[in-house]
Amino acid sequence: MGDVGFDDASRGGSHADGTTVDELAEQLDRLRDKNHALARALTRASQELGKAKTQLAQLAQPPKTFATMVRVDQVTVDDDGVQHASAEVINGSRHMIVPVAPTVNAARLACGQSVLLNENLVLVEARETPATGPVRVVDQPLDAARLIVRDQSGTLSIVRRSSALTTAAVRRGDRVTVDAGNLMALELLPPENDADLVLEETPDVTFDDIGGLAEQIGRIRDAVQLPFRHRALFRRYDLRPPKGVLLYGPPGNGKTMIAKAVAHSLSDAEPGVDGVFLSVKGPELLNKYVGESERLIRLIFARARERAADGRPVIVFIDEMDSLLRTRGTGVSSDVETTIVPQFLAELDGVESLDNVIVIGASNRVDMIDPAVLRPGRLDVKIRIDRPDAAQAASILCHYVTEDLPLADGLDRASLVDAVTRDVFAREERRHVCDVRQENGDWNAVYFADVVSGATLRNIVDRAKTRAVKSSIASGRDVALDAALFADATDEEFRETADAVSSTDPAQWSRITGIEGGRVTRIVPVRR
Repeated sequence: MGDVGFDDASRGGSHADGTTVDELAEQLDRLRDKNHALARALTRASQELGKAKTQLAQLAQPPKTFATMVRVDQVTVDDDGVQHASAEVINGSRHMIVPVAPTVNAARLACGQSVLLNENLVLVEARETPATGPVRVVDQPLDAARLIVRDQSGTLSIVRRSSALTTAAVRRGDRVTVDAGNLMALELLPPENDADLVLEETPDVTFDDIGGLAEQIGRIRDAVQLPFRHRALFRRYDLRPPKGVLLYGPPGNGKTMIAKAVAHSLSDAEPGVDGVFLSVKGPELLNKYVGESERLIRLIFARARERAADGRPVIVFIDEMDSLLRTRGTGVSSDVETTIVPQFLAELDGVESLDNVIVIGASNRVDMIDPAVLRPGRLDVKIRIDRPDAAQAASILCHYVTEDLPLADGLDRASLVDAVTRDVFAREERRHVCDVRQENGDWNAVYFADVVSGATLRNIVDRAKTRAVKSSIASGRDVALDAALFADATDEEFRETADAVSSTDPAQWSRITGIEGGRVTRIVPVRR
């Protein structure tokens, strides 16, 4: 009986503690899974620990310093055949000779190249030439290795040329970048864009678009058009064309339009040859940095010579010339004109010829322009563009009151222009602008006719047209132009002119407008 019981217990798969073989196998599997999970966790932990050590080692590295390579100073080979090199570098304002690491090929280091120095000031890595840095203007190339440059304040300094500039054609006025220590010129910059200083165009204004200035147009044709249209005759008589023309007089009377018409007419001087009109933005030439305005003037004339090199006529138009070329020694604008005027004169009649280039200046204050600019041989031709008289005003109005405008029944163009002209030039109390006192104490009356200009006449026509447009919108049909619309427009323009005159400085106003020879000391507006 006992033997039978033992055999039965063994076959039942149970131990003394009652655990079966299947249960033990399950426990073994669970332990194996835990062991694998623990192994994976240890592997991940080991990897993370390795990453942490790598990052810690990277963060613990000492910083490297950027420097600019100058030249290889010395290369030696020891008894074991190991090469040792040192290099001359610029680190900020420090000029140093540092050892070169064996991992760096000293023969490939170039002047101006960026290099890295480790904490022991050993050159351990070469980089590209810096793409940024201060900009300097070349004042004079010295030799193949050095340049004289100036900063914006005009301070001169001598800098080395980088390897990239050793063979480059660097000229005075070129721009270069320098290193942080201002000791080396690194890169030659492209020429400065002068589009913000000069407006280049071929104007579409013709002499036919200008009314009331037949005499002035004839004079400027003789001065400007003849030399280009009859070059052979000028050479035959050994006659040189004028270098410049000055258009002066009260504002708003067509000085700029004449200059544009001249440029347009020159485009027809020779078949296939277009004239070029360079309109100089005078105020943008004035710069607070010493020498910068002079450099910009050189740039503009260089551009004119370039355009004229192939025989094309070039007009350099300087509006408000008195603001740029003011009389030297006046004490205005910190006497900046003491350097701008000589530079302008040097470009106008200096060593470099100005063939096919004519300078046209316009000014309301010819008395403020330096006399050296106005002398014969420079601005040879001076044409006064004065205020229009009644006949000239009628001619100007005919350019704006055209045949195709809708006019009221029974009203033709000639009668409308005549009515507007008589209204504007009426010396009556209703057109009395103000009374002015001269320096000698005399009082004179100023009427609308005394201050009218071509721009004023155009404003009157535009005001009448605007009233007709608004009436057409309100009524839903085209409203014809009639004498009443122009009378209202003339009244409105007169009131604005009178208001502007009453609030201005008497002396300045009289000099600009030419009223009483610029000797007005007091303005008394007319009360209405």
